Amino acid sequence: MATTTRVALVEDNCTFRAELEGLLANASLIEVVGTYTKGEEAIEGIIALRPEVALIDLGLPDMSGIEIIQHLVAEKCMTECVVLTIFDDDDHLFPALQVGAVGYIVKSEISLPEVMTAIQEVTQGGAPMSFSIARRILQEFKTPRRPAKQAQGQHLTKREVEILKYVEQGFTTRKVAEVLYIDYKTVRSHQKNIYRKLQVHSLVEAVAVFRGEKRG
Repeated sequence: MATTTRVALVEDNCTFRAELEGLLANASLIEVVGTYTKGEEAIEGIIALRPEVALIDLGLPDMSGIEIIQHLVAEKCMTECVVLTIFDDDDHLFPALQVGAVGYIVKSEISLPEVMTAIQEVTQGGAPMSFSIARRILQEFKTPRRPAKQAQGQHLTKREVEILKYVEQGFTTRKVAEVLYIDYKTVRSHQKNIYRKLQVHSLVEAVAVFRGEKRG
């Protein structure tokens, strides 16, 4: 049976926030449980409510969206964070992915109805990206580089290696959870630990590093 996805909105543009909130209010299986205009209140609210997905703007009055994501990850909050912003440059993109964002959407490249699709994609284990952002990330992998090394003492656990092997075979996060008979959020927690240990910011890069270490 389909379940309702609880969503938090972190956005200080009143007009955009109202339009997005109104759209999601009329969407089936999506419930907006909190809206925030500042970072501190967003962190407190999201940690308290634990929604499945948070759409986070980067340019807030008191702190950046990247700092919000950092705080949520540090508190082991399992909410999936998707950046929804006007910024499409590398200086915002890669730091956001590095700290734990699972998606990055540029406002000028997406319609409001497509935001609902992005939310659904996240709940299915996907990583929604604007076209220009996806191209930029792919461009990064066209430049040969040595695989990142695991931080000293930060070796992958048996479970983390197991998860990477399934991802390498093309399994989605949700499919990995089904095969291993564990909760989806547990898999996401393992994936975030993998990112930290391998010093990467995506599953694609984690698999690339993993393959390089196996060959080595």
